[in-house]
Amino acid sequence: MVSSFRPFGASKERYGDDRHPDLPWGYWLVSSGSVPGEPPLVDEDGREWGSVREAFWMDRLGLPSIYTGWMNGIMEFMASYLAIADGRFVAPEERVRDIFLGDGHLDQFFRAYLLAAGLVNDTEGRPTPEGRSVLLMLIATRTREDAAEAVGLDWILANRTAAGHVERIAAAEQIERRERVAARMAHRFTTDTIGGDPAVKLIGLRITKEIPVRSTLWTMTWPDGDRLARDRFYLWLLERIDRWDAWSELVTRGGARALTEHFMKLAFCDRFAVAEFDGSDELRSN
Repeated sequence: MVSSFRPFGASKERYGDDRHPDLPWGYWLVSSGSVPGEPPLVDEDGREWGSVREAFWMDRLGLPSIYTGWMNGIMEFMASYLAIADGRFVAPEERVRDIFLGDGHLDQFFRAYLLAAGLVNDTEGRPTPEGRSVLLMLIATRTREDAAEAVGLDWILANRTAAGHVERIAAAEQIERRERVAARMAHRFTTDTIGGDPAVKLIGLRITKEIPVRSTLWTMTWPDGDRLARDRFYLWLLERIDRWDAWSELVTRGGARALTEHFMKLAFCDRFAVAEFDGSDELRSN
């Protein structure tokens, strides 16, 4: 059955009838700046735009200018989603798990939005001719920071945080420095994947009669595939690298459960410390 709705923000003609489907979206915009290609960009109705992305955001999608601060991140996510959908068939279960962290309602809403916008079809969810043109445009207009991660699941995973690109680079450098120290320790935490789930392991050096061997003393996994949560926990551990030997002794004395309970206590201590640092009088009065 053919869908009866007409995509919002689109002309009555199909995109391929009045636009070249193999060229990036917005190729018809004309630069009126002193340097070729420089904004403002003028469309066929004489309206001026600061960028191709701005024209797509406001004119094609009909989104208000007051939210242009969100524009880049949302369109990078849209580009990654379209790239995944265009490159291969993605089963609904995989799409919900990897792209939307298990939130099926968010997956349905975003797909319905792209469907209503005419950027994906209503059968397999693959990009329409206009959707592919939009994907080409979004890839061609990426910032240097966003281009550090490949379009697709790599970008989505790397940007599941409020931190910007500069902060993420600084964190990665900090992790690299501390991991060089950790590599020489008898007991150390490390990241891993167990049965497809992200994990953190505590590895200890055990002396046997034959040779010293490393064994896993403690493990925590994230069954929902939340690599961001795993990575944040690992960074938290690296910030406390001076405590690793003591925590290993805790496992030796009380077992893996003792360390898990200890981490829970520390997590709540951190929350109270942050609340007091933020000036919460309520905590002090209770």
